[in-house]
Amino acid sequence: FCLIHIGCYVEGHANMVWPPTWFDEEAWFGMRKGQACNSGAILEDGTDAPSCMWFNNYTFLNGPETLDNSMMTYFNRPYGEDPFAYHPWRSPGAAEIFSPCGVAGGNPWGCPIGDPRYAECPGGGFSYGPYAERYKFPGVVTTTWKRGSTVEAAWSLMSNHGGGYSYRLCKLPASGNSGLTEACFQNIPLKFAGDTQWVQYGTDKSTRITFKGNFTDVGTTPKGSQWAKNPIPACNTVEGGWETPTSDCPTGLQFPPPAPGLQGYGDNKFNPGKTTLKFNIGDY
Repeated sequence: FCLIHIGCYVEGHANMVWPPTWFDEEAWFGMRKGQACNSGAILEDGTDAPSCMWFNNYTFLNGPETLDNSMMTYFNRPYGEDPFAYHPWRSPGAAEIFSPCGVAGGNPWGCPIGDPRYAECPGGGFSYGPYAERYKFPGVVTTTWKRGSTVEAAWSLMSNHGGGYSYRLCKLPASGNSGLTEACFQNIPLKFAGDTQWVQYGTDKSTRITFKGNFTDVGTTPKGSQWAKNPIPACNTVEGGWETPTSDCPTGLQFPPPAPGLQGYGDNKFNPGKTTLKFNIGDY
């Protein structure tokens, strides 16, 4: 079985860190402190494609939002408009995506769509990167889980755009990784074990902080699948804290933090690519 990369359904720059993903050669980074986006690949043309940049960019809902307000993570309405109305997390699993495993740069059809030139794209990423399921990653580590067992999974944030996530599986087809599809992953959504989440600083389990999570199976696609709310509140501004040099959020938070200090945006314009969120976020 192949575990989907969590980035496919996390709203923001984040990366699954445990179990090790395709992007983490020989599981070198794993749950090391503050290493959310340090794994990845150097593409054939020399482009750096860190793990947080294998995603689906410029994807939107084609229908109504279905997620309950209790699962919301950004609440700002500048000028009375909702800038997040069509973001994929407003109806988890319903938005069309390019790849179930992510695309390097997130924009496989160009930006704007149809432009044949390579470019850095508005909203993040770059154009015409390879699909992860078709790319030959070196040193891939395989994780074996026993059917019916309770296991741990974790991810880490670089830029906290809110949203949430789910875990799914897909049985590897005869054609190999290149045959993985979104429809296959939607056939095997995983259930969370219990109602708790945790954060952990690096690999040291003694730093683990456990708290009650927010989960739902209402308004999700496929119907009845579970969705977890990103438990870390960003700053109470439209950009979430990108304009703030520290994680203390002087204007307040989007919602109450699950424990003291578990808040903020991550990197910022003063230190781009260097997150202040040094912990991993985990589930059972």
